[in-house]
Amino acid sequence: MPLGNFTSQFFANVYLNELDYYVKHTLKAKYYIRYVDDFVVLHRSKKRLEYFQKEITKFLETIKLELHPEKTKIIPLQKGVTFLGYRVFYHYKLLRKRNFKYFIRRYKVKLNKTKEGQISKE
Repeated sequence: MPLGNFTSQFFANVYLNELDYYVKHTLKAKYYIRYVDDFVVLHRSKKRLEYFQKEITKFLETIKLELHPEKTKIIPLQKGVTFLGYRVFYHYKLLRKRNFKYFIRRYKVKLNKTKEGQISKE
């Protein structure tokens, strides 16, 4: 299915529901966050995170899925975690620069079209 299609998002949520239960109830990860096919697991111990990663990899093999090798990382939260367009830190979050630049570019296009009368202010 095309990326961004509502049905692909729906099926990702249905299909990965098993992963949610596995991570929360079997692995007992306290801080697990998932949005469609992106997820983050937080823990104080690097060894525990390595264990989670190994077990999640095994579980995903049973449903014929795998973790993205370049996006799967264990990093300290002080460095910030990139998740859903933000850089998330312990006490705050920042919009990623790429997303901010994209917004500014789109805003300037809309502003110019408004000035030229191509679109109305409404």
